[in-house]
Amino acid sequence: MIYNAMFLFGLFLILVAARASAEELMLRAPLVPARSATVYAGMNARMQRVNFEVGDRVVKGDTLMVLSRRDLRVKEAAARITLKKAQTLQARLEILHNKKLISDQQLENVRFDAEVAHYNWVAAQMELDRTAIIAPQDGLVVEVNVKAGDWILAYSAVARVIDPVDLQVFMFVPEGKLNAIHKNMPLSAVLTAGGKRALPGRIVGISPVIDPENGTCKVTGLFLDAGKYVRPGALVNVTIGR
Repeated sequence: MIYNAMFLFGLFLILVAARASAEELMLRAPLVPARSATVYAGMNARMQRVNFEVGDRVVKGDTLMVLSRRDLRVKEAAARITLKKAQTLQARLEILHNKKLISDQQLENVRFDAEVAHYNWVAAQMELDRTAIIAPQDGLVVEVNVKAGDWILAYSAVARVIDPVDLQVFMFVPEGKLNAIHKNMPLSAVLTAGGKRALPGRIVGISPVIDPENGTCKVTGLFLDAGKYVRPGALVNVTIGR
């Protein structure tokens, strides 16, 4: 009986110590957007127009910027004219074919030419559409790296858009503390700059590897709606287990 009581008491102390170890673990890290996107130019071109500034809100699909490529506009216009001519010719020959004035082969050749003209126009239109740089997500414009008149190289970063509401932290936890940490464990974050509000969060990811250089493991914490109270980039003290 006594041994059972001692065993249970010892087990209780171990559990309390483990919990205390987790609760006492506090790390400092910046809150960063959980969703962000760097926007790239798709071709070499002159920047014709920039529609948004830093701080503006955008909706997915908004045209952030427009590149100027006269050659693509000319190519699309020429393809559109060719398509219209091919369709007009096809319509006329359809009438003649119905009157048995031309052969099936003649009509088939014209239909084929019209179809080729259609696909050529679609290809030209798609290439022209690439001159419009589109917002990949809803959010806030936090970087604009170009201005109208600049020469832009293909695949260069021209802007960045973030979702400022849901924020996350990347913490580097010492290997010896990992046994007390698990996914979905609660977190609490408080601004280092005199903040009083404790932001609730949870662990959403634990790296499967240890960094051999410093013996730490990357742990990701998510704080839903934290952007309503703090700015992205704010430095916080994160307590794990609360």
